Parts: sequence; structure tokens; C-alpha cells
Amino acid sequence: MKKALYLILAGVVIGILVAPDKGSETWRKLKDGFDDWKDGAMDQINDVVSQGKELVGKGKNAADQAKNEVRETVNEW
Repeated sequence: MKKALYLILAGVVIGILVAPDKGSETWRKLKDGFDDWKDGAMDQINDVVSQGKELVGKGKNAADQAKNEVRETVNEW
């Protein structure tokens, strides 16, 4: 997924540098391309964080369930 973002960013930069625009327009396009790349990267980071939180929650639930099973087993003795 990282490679795709880098390829998109590289394509934007190359396309902008080759285009016959004023310097200020070229810089604006570069900034817009970077902003798009940054937004995509932040979306991916947020997805990873969300998945991590979900896994932590599942791990806590599994640990609580195991703890309760151990308590029940000990109480049965």
C-alpha cells in the first residue's frame, strides 16, 4: 500500500514539473498533491489504529474470559 502512495505522489510531482505553468501555480499543484498524499496516509494510519484498538479489545475479552474460567475452576474445587 505504501508503494501505491509513493507511486501516486511521484506521478503527481512528475506531471506537475513537466506541465507548462507559472512557478506559483506549480507550487500550488505540488502542495495540493502533497496534501492528497498526506490525507491518504492519515486514512491508512487511522485504519491501523482502529484495527489495533479492536485487537486489544478482543485480547482483553479473551483474558477476562480465561480469568473467569480459572476462577470458576478454582471455586469448584
